[in-house]
Amino acid sequence: MNKNLSPLEQEAINEDTSPQRLEELANIPEVAHLVAANVNSSPQTLTKLAKYDNYDIIKALVTNPSTPTGILVNIGGIFPQELANNPIIDFWLLEDSNPLFYNNKLMEKLAETSKNPIEILKILAQSPNYYIRCLLVNKQNLPINLLEKLANDFHKQVRCSVAVNENTPIHLLEKLANDSDKEVRCSIVRNKKTPLNLLEKLATDPNNDVRYSVVRNEKTPINLLEKLATDPNNDVRCGVVRNEKTPVNILEKLAFDLDKKVVYNVASDEKTPVNILEMLASDVDEKVVYNVARNGKTPVSLLEKLATNTDNNVVCNVARNEKIPINLLEKLAAHADESVRCCVARHHNISIDILERLSVDHSQKIRKRVAINQNTPISILERLLNDPNDTVRLTAREKLKSLENNLDE
Repeated sequence: MNKNLSPLEQEAINEDTSPQRLEELANIPEVAHLVAANVNSSPQTLTKLAKYDNYDIIKALVTNPSTPTGILVNIGGIFPQELANNPIIDFWLLEDSNPLFYNNKLMEKLAETSKNPIEILKILAQSPNYYIRCLLVNKQNLPINLLEKLANDFHKQVRCSVAVNENTPIHLLEKLANDSDKEVRCSIVRNKKTPLNLLEKLATDPNNDVRYSVVRNEKTPINLLEKLATDPNNDVRCGVVRNEKTPVNILEKLAFDLDKKVVYNVASDEKTPVNILEMLASDVDEKVVYNVARNGKTPVSLLEKLATNTDNNVVCNVARNEKIPINLLEKLAAHADESVRCCVARHHNISIDILERLSVDHSQKIRKRVAINQNTPISILERLLNDPNDTVRLTAREKLKSLENNLDE
């Protein structure tokens, strides 16, 4: 007996105290939480205590195996760790219809709890909700036998979770590399811990999406990229272009690919060397030229040349280029074609001088774009409040209002 406890407290914690006496003690605020933790408290008393909005009482109820199942399930999510340590969990494991299975929110909280006893992990692994089983895969303390069970789960998303988990042992990754579902095999490729021999195996996978995943993996070695650069599927070859490790010599070969979709990717990729961009700038396919014009690594000299192109769509893409110099933007701001000037008005690096000029453009479409541009100063917006066009005035008014609201915040 703890001598530091008052007589009432000693009564409240004593498991030999009668249920009737415990019911009386439950009405005393100072010991109500102790009654809530007492396994000899009656279901009626515990049900009554569950209605209290008291932290200590609710926490005590969650730890008490005598707390009625319905109440325990309803409040267990407030203290998932305490519920996990409740001895009643051992009995629930033996039941065909586990009460936890019918409360997804509680199951999610338990799955997200950092430390769970093995009993809780076993329950989570049996959850009829595949999302719960997916959450379980990511737990640091998950035993290998449960991970192996989940690797054989009938739901592909659970197997995907196992495949992409960096804690999954190699022997399970090797098994899942032969999974019948392509998404599971793709997940293997996305796993940062997947060994090279499995990447090599999946690089020859009959499914295009799996091979595409291999070329998009930052760990894929150059020799595999070289091999996949000749893949029969054009999306796979496009993926080779986009891989940050793809060397220049492979890009040069893919610049002559018979499939224009691949060439489009080479033209837009910032790894593409200048000599290839210069060559592609003269391509007969207009979309190739458009992509060269938008490429952030296209040199200024080539942008200036493309800015004189007779195809206004090419010139528009020059105006959209994020790295276009201000002097070229100024030149294009005076372009005869409205769509070109509109692209200039949209540019995020536009100068105030150019905005001033375009704010009095004869095209209301251009003036509206000036009102929308984030760089447009308040002085220009205020002048546009008097614009002859209703849409321009409304746009300027809304922009000014938005700026005022931001200042208030």
